[in-house]
Amino acid sequence: MVFNGSKSFDYKVLLGRVESGKHEIGLVFNRERSAKSIAAVNLDKARAFEIKPTATADRFAIQNSPFLYSRPNTVDRFSDIPLVTYYEILPPVDGAFGVRYTTIFTNEDGGTQTTALMARWGRATDIEWVYEVRFRDGERATEIFQGANHVTKNFKGKRIYGDHPLLTTATDNNNFADSGCSKLRIGLIPLRAKLSARSRESVMDENPWTYRIMAEEAMREGRVDPAKIGVNTIDDLRRYLYVEVFSKNNGTAVSVELTTNDGKTSSSDLKDERLRIARPGYQRIAVRLPSESPIKSLKLICHQLSSGKQPGSCGRSQIGWYVRLNEDLSLNTVRRKANNSRHLDPGEVLEWIDPQY
Repeated sequence: MVFNGSKSFDYKVLLGRVESGKHEIGLVFNRERSAKSIAAVNLDKARAFEIKPTATADRFAIQNSPFLYSRPNTVDRFSDIPLVTYYEILPPVDGAFGVRYTTIFTNEDGGTQTTALMARWGRATDIEWVYEVRFRDGERATEIFQGANHVTKNFKGKRIYGDHPLLTTATDNNNFADSGCSKLRIGLIPLRAKLSARSRESVMDENPWTYRIMAEEAMREGRVDPAKIGVNTIDDLRRYLYVEVFSKNNGTAVSVELTTNDGKTSSSDLKDERLRIARPGYQRIAVRLPSESPIKSLKLICHQLSSGKQPGSCGRSQIGWYVRLNEDLSLNTVRRKANNSRHLDPGEVLEWIDPQY
């Protein structure tokens, strides 16, 4: 899937396992599946290369990475495109180490509304774990995948091109099935990620081009409307801070409040408890800039859940850093770092004064 428009881009696809010997690779312009206004694709260069992980776990991870059929109702609509697949090496359980694969899609046509995505996940993309496998003595011991309604199911599907499991993106919020197919199939080369001390969204930071593709799809689908911000419409994505935070929420939730030098303030939760993050761990929150004035301060606020029967705690909490988008919608890779932290109870605030930006 050529998703970067007229801009040159290095697309990498996984061909799977091949036997030794001579092979031919054909690159064909698929006119039937392409936009009607596109007459050709410019190919600057092409090369084949072998992936040779040195670590056993990485070798198993590459050999067993999933191939995905596109969701049938996205074919020819260029929507919810898989951009990046990454994998994490999981600690052993009963002597079997695991690998979990996650895919970053440009968006989700169903499920969480865009305003909530920005407030509670800090992005308009959709990030979904796809498939998890555990190995014992070099053999697959268990295989699971994320089925419809986020239900974990045992994988009983087919494998192709060696040991690669074949799944289908089956629901409008990008959950999966181990059967079915469509007219498009995508095999991305999985990237290894270590997320013990950062959010899943940091994988987007390492692939900054994903932000522009995310923003372009949001605009194309009418999800960006500064004059009519609502449940499923947001401001220009360049008018947000993307903030990395950490908290140990227990009966609590967090939000971010931003103040500019002209005294204007905005909050990520829009004063709505449903737009706060109650999950513990490293998270990404997007907060809208209230004006063009420079940023004066950020506040991480700890809230008691209204459903909580006992007073909770946000525990040791942290504002790690924030980033912004450039005028061309690419990620500004200069991160403003805070790395300040302290214990927060409900009603308490961790503030970061940053007059330089």
